[in-house]
Amino acid sequence: MPNGLISKEDLPIIEAFTADKLNLISPVTLRENLAYIFTLIGLTRLPDVTELEVIEDYIRTTYPFFTIQEMRIAFKMAVQGKFECNIEHYEKFSPKYISGIMNAYKSKANQVRKNIPPPPEEPVKQLTEDEIVEFTKQEWLSGKREDFNRLFNADKVFLILLKQGKITFTNEQIMETIKVVSDDNLYRLNRMHPKDGKEFSKQIKNEDFIELQCKKLALVKYFENLSG
Repeated sequence: MPNGLISKEDLPIIEAFTADKLNLISPVTLRENLAYIFTLIGLTRLPDVTELEVIEDYIRTTYPFFTIQEMRIAFKMAVQGKFECNIEHYEKFSPKYISGIMNAYKSKANQVRKNIPPPPEEPVKQLTEDEIVEFTKQEWLSGKREDFNRLFNADKVFLILLKQGKITFTNEQIMETIKVVSDDNLYRLNRMHPKDGKEFSKQIKNEDFIELQCKKLALVKYFENLSG
């Protein structure tokens, strides 16, 4: 069966996964369920007190993280002939007999777990335009505020503010911004290692790169004015 497909007969096993663990249930509860199992498998010679103590200890220590409901299901499925294991007990409910059935159930339980579909992912919260702007603004204002080139998400934030009419540009402002960016690039270029400078020189000849720098600088000025 492909992963993610649950058969109807596997549903009780899935429900049993969440029941009380064998290492945590009370002695009374364990013995009540053992009485059910003894009846189920047709055991007529019941364990004496000493044997019962050994059986209880074995169950708790060998299968601590299985649940009591899983144990009931394991023996029921074994009796129904759904496992390839020996169900003949010869009037002896021994640890070896218990393991034969529980290990057969373990293989079935592992397969059922694999077929349980993963829980649906929670939908990712979609930020509003104002939240996007605020996030970028706070990231800048809470940082070192030294290099406008480090501003995050400039294209999107600039477009939002432009659409909202919160950023406007005259031709004079555009030219002034381009000059500041160009002067800064020249300053940076002169301080670079020749190898890095060669690569940066190519970048600053790209119009899209310069346009993005201008947007970043405009946004930084806008954020600084708001904070001032």
